[in-house]
Order: sequence, then structure tokens, then C-alpha cells
Amino acid sequence: MEKKGQQQKIPRVSPLQSVMLIMLRQKPMYGYELLKALREEFEGVWSPQTGTIYPAIKRLEERGLVLAEKRDGTDYYSLTKLGESELQGFVKQMPSDLGFMIRYFQILDKAAKEISGSSPLAGIDPFVIEGPGFSNMFEMDRMTPQEKLALLKKAREKHLSKLAFMQNELEEIERKLHEKVNQKEKDG
Repeated sequence: MEKKGQQQKIPRVSPLQSVMLIMLRQKPMYGYELLKALREEFEGVWSPQTGTIYPAIKRLEERGLVLAEKRDGTDYYSLTKLGESELQGFVKQMPSDLGFMIRYFQILDKAAKEISGSSPLAGIDPFVIEGPGFSNMFEMDRMTPQEKLALLKKAREKHLSKLAFMQNELEEIERKLHEKVNQKEKDG
């Protein structure tokens, strides 16, 4: 019997499991193939290990989000309809999750500056669109020239928009400074 205010807890899909679902959406993979794909995707940031990947895929299977199919004695994992539905929910939730994460990292960065005097975010380009590895993604064999073109156009549009905003801000600050100087000259 549930007490007032209690709800049955449904286990959430972890960020790692979300990435695994995304990869399995592209094609079925066996465990080690998925591990290699994750290592490639997270190269230089994190090196996934079998002790992390296999339990995560088993939990996805237990929840009905992936299906294991034996082929020549090897389990190949593929996304189920329920797994596809979970991904759709993840995509719908993404804008608010990203907003939360951005704010979270800003708070951590501020605390780090106060504690250690330096910013862990220093040197990270705030205008990077696709995160670390943005420039490397054009070396990926999976991307067609049309996909690259579309992504570059999107990146250009975002950068131009940010540059226009910066230009307006600069002009406004310069105008205010100029007005202050003129006022001091009149008063002085």
C-alpha cells in the first residue's frame, strides 16, 4: 500500500544508457562493438570499461528498451519500440535538461573561481555548438557531405547571431561611455 505522496519509482535511464540507446538506434551491435563505439565517441574525455557497459546494457534489456538476439553465439542488441519511445521522451525533455546543466556548470565554475582562483571552464569556447570534438566530427565516415553542409550552415547562423548580439552590446557600451565622457567635460 502506497502512503500519501509516495509514488512507485521508475528507474531513470542514465546519460550513458541514453547514449547507448542512440547508438543502437543506428544499428544493432554486440557488446564489444558498442564498447568500441563509445570509446571512440568519448575519446580523450572518458574510456568506458566492460564493467560499466555490460551491466548498463543488461539493465536496458531488463526494462525492455533493448532486445538481445543471438547470432553465431553472440548477443546483438537492438532498440525496441519502447526504447524508441524512451528516446523520444529524452529528446522532448532535452531543452530543459540542457538549461539546468548549463546553469549547474556556471554555478560550479563560479565556486571554483572563488575557491581556487581559476576557472575550470577557461579555455572552453563558449560558442562551440556541438561540444568538444565539433571540429573532429567532419572526419567521421558516417557523415555525408550534405549533413556536413547543413551542420556548417547551422553553425554559421548561430555564430552570426551571436556576433550581431555582441556588436549591439559593444555599441551600447561605447555609447554610454561616450556620454559619460561628454558629461564630465561639460561638468568639468
